[in-house]
Amino acid sequence: MTHPLGDIRHHFLLAQSMAKVTGVDLIHAMHEGHISQETWANAVTRCRGCDWAEPCEAWLAAQNGSKVAVPPNCANAELFQRLAG
Repeated sequence: MTHPLGDIRHHFLLAQSMAKVTGVDLIHAMHEGHISQETWANAVTRCRGCDWAEPCEAWLAAQNGSKVAVPPNCANAELFQRLAG
């Protein structure tokens, strides 16, 4: 069953926060050609449709600034794991 996509700005910030806490430098990844703008846009769209968005916010808020592993519930776990590696 599908549900409406979440607010684009909110999920842009969630995805950006997830990248940050997992040690992914999105600007560097784009500059180096590891991801395209289209890949990033698709990541935000996946986040917008993710069923784990509310728990994700709580998980992100609980992080203390040190680099952590991408939670498997993240709709973009594969992308962030690849970029963090």
